[in-house]
Amino acid sequence: MAKSRKRSNDKKLYILIVLIILIIILAGVFSAKTEEREPPNPEDKEEVQEFINTNIVSALQNMEERDRMEYYVGIFLGYVENGKYEDAYQLLYEDFKKTYFPTLESFEKYIPTIFSEMTDIKHDNIERNGDVYVLWLSITDAIDGKPGESKKMNVVIKENDYNDFVISFSVI
Repeated sequence: MAKSRKRSNDKKLYILIVLIILIIILAGVFSAKTEEREPPNPEDKEEVQEFINTNIVSALQNMEERDRMEYYVGIFLGYVENGKYEDAYQLLYEDFKKTYFPTLESFEKYIPTIFSEMTDIKHDNIERNGDVYVLWLSITDAIDGKPGESKKMNVVIKENDYNDFVISFSVI
């Protein structure tokens, strides 16, 4: 009978140890998840930007190639539509800039001739050629444009890494 009690006590002790270990593991998992989700201090601009970039890269890693390229075109067009021409200009491929838009001012003069304040873009096709992607776009003025009055443009994107790309386009 004493052996029976000892076995019973040993089983209880083992069960207690296993439960304590499980609780410790679960606490570690929950604290790790909490740390990942905790947003940065809004006053630290660099920390906020790093947090945003990490989340963007994570999302881009889960996208198909076409979706990533369309996202990059959207970034460029977002800058253009919001008048952030310098940001859009910084995304241009260096040789393309030298050839077509040697100055920011030349780029700023050209952009309104193609893109309106609210541009509607239709992605017609995409092809990959080595490390560059070519997208065929139909561009329509979303406010004043008439159906069938779209401009055709090719956009070339070179993706260096996730969220690190340069862009050029057919000058029409």
